[in-house]
Amino acid sequence: MYNLSFFIALFGSIVLLSSCEDETAPAVAYLEVTELLVAAKSNEGTSSAKLNTIWVEQNGQQIGAFSPPCRIPVYAGENQSLRFIPGIALNGVYSQRNQYEMLAPIEKNWTLNEGSTRVLSPEVLTFEYNPTYTVMVIEDFDGIGLNYNKTVQSDTNLLITSDTSEVFYHPGEMPNKSGKFVLPPVTLGEFKTLQAFELPKYGANVWLEVNYKTDVALTFGITANEVLQSAKTPVVTLFPNDQWNKVYINLVTEVSGYPNAIDYNLFFGSINTTDDTAMVLIDNIKLLY
Repeated sequence: MYNLSFFIALFGSIVLLSSCEDETAPAVAYLEVTELLVAAKSNEGTSSAKLNTIWVEQNGQQIGAFSPPCRIPVYAGENQSLRFIPGIALNGVYSQRNQYEMLAPIEKNWTLNEGSTRVLSPEVLTFEYNPTYTVMVIEDFDGIGLNYNKTVQSDTNLLITSDTSEVFYHPGEMPNKSGKFVLPPVTLGEFKTLQAFELPKYGANVWLEVNYKTDVALTFGITANEVLQSAKTPVVTLFPNDQWNKVYINLVTEVSGYPNAIDYNLFFGSINTTDDTAMVLIDNIKLLY
């Protein structure tokens, strides 16, 4: 009985090894990605972007998520359907990468030879805003007046600066003006939109895009306006940084958390708890939903 069991196991192993040896590896080609860009239309504000991830689908099957610059293995073959989906760091947290549906995916149909490498230039992977969604430039600080008012508790005013050392600049765009507020020691600056916005609820994504540079922590949030009261809710607090940065802020939890709200105001602000004067620079505030 022992010998019979042994030979059955041995025979099974031989069959398994034979089947493995008969399998051929799929033919592979490669895509090289260096950078992901955005091309905004004239009414969509700046083309400034900080896309840090690309999801790749091939023939309806997801290949994976990759961080440029990267070399992506894909299946070789004729008439390959490829779909590229851009991704961002959710609320500025790099470890929380999120597909960004506010930008339309790019679809290509290519023949990919086995072992070949196709270099995808930034022009190939330049994304446009998805026409399915609304893109509103809330404040770019280039017009007359401001769409934000300081709140009652604010110790300082929101200003417009044209100082070249302070203004945000994106290559290919005219550097115009940016927003600025200065905080003396132990003061608060807080500003709320003049307009209240009707936003989609029940789990629908609502986003803010913002360029910023700040000496102190900078908080963004919403004020939900119900019939008899308003509720102020912070969404994210950004760390100080000495270079201009771009952040994508998701408001879905806070907006959907107030299903009875009539509309919502947006606010941002900072507290300077130090003994030194601090400055906050901000630009290109977009609301997308």
